[in-house]
Amino acid sequence: MILGKLVDEVKLWNTPTIGAFLLWRFTQGYCSGHPHGDAPIGLLHFLASAILTNKELLKPINNQRTDLQSYARSFENTKNSDILLSIQYRIIEKREYTLAAIDIAIAEGLLFWDVDSGKLYPRDLKKSASRGKALKKNITNEGKKAEILGKWLSKHDVSTIEAYLKVVF
Repeated sequence: MILGKLVDEVKLWNTPTIGAFLLWRFTQGYCSGHPHGDAPIGLLHFLASAILTNKELLKPINNQRTDLQSYARSFENTKNSDILLSIQYRIIEKREYTLAAIDIAIAEGLLFWDVDSGKLYPRDLKKSASRGKALKKNITNEGKKAEILGKWLSKHDVSTIEAYLKVVF
């Protein structure tokens, strides 16, 4: 059973192209949720990637939860705090993957990097996918979750995010 879950995760997340899409959606959510429309610093994309590439960390992200605190409490309430504590390790483990995903997102015009501020901004895409080229439903659903995560993180500064999710940047 555990091996099957691992194989599914590897199949879904083995390509940084999917990561590029998810980081783009995360960035869109962050900007739309931020009180001043600001963009996230690049470091937050490493955190997002660590969360969005793990089914256990991804599962509690939904519109029924109100905020980041509720997300973090969901692990404590179900005695799964070890999963929450794994985020720090996953940030390091997914570093190369995240860098590749950011590179692809920038190369494909999904994101652009402001080198002065260290922030990644989403580009608005006017053209939708042509017939037969649309994303699979599960990827679209993961994109919605990425956007929700972005909105949650946009409400807090980095030190508060670190405290809630037990990570250090």
